[in-house]
Amino acid sequence: MPYILTTITLWIVFGALVPFREWRKYYPALLFSALLGTICDLLGVVFDQWSYYGPVVGQLSLWSDLGIAPAEGGLFIRLFPQKKSFIRTLYFGLWALANALMEWFFVWVGWIGYNQWNFVKAFIFYLFFFGLIWVQEYWYNGTGKLRSI
Repeated sequence: MPYILTTITLWIVFGALVPFREWRKYYPALLFSALLGTICDLLGVVFDQWSYYGPVVGQLSLWSDLGIAPAEGGLFIRLFPQKKSFIRTLYFGLWALANALMEWFFVWVGWIGYNQWNFVKAFIFYLFFFGLIWVQEYWYNGTGKLRSI
């Protein structure tokens, strides 16, 4: 149930921040985020880094991979600061910290179990995760937010 509520909340926020006529511009970032989330989740489960307690398919949380990750990727791109400065670096750090804290909360309440994983590894992972989303959006430039055409 927490994955469903988190997914619904993130998609409501995404829908509120992205005008309906612009959502297609975010589609590549949404798909890439879902793919990246699924691949990373698969690697984490296969290498026994964490375990999910709840609705899983082959030990993967599809709510997390196909619901939460794309909404986060879209919000990350939508809210990305336009000014080139220290703010951008701080922005990556804040997203990584927020996600690591939410993941830690899920562990604390018993929805996820850390096997060989910890908060620091999660923070570093999320820097990598959002960095790859940034690279994909910068290269593809679907929204035009990261570089002008």
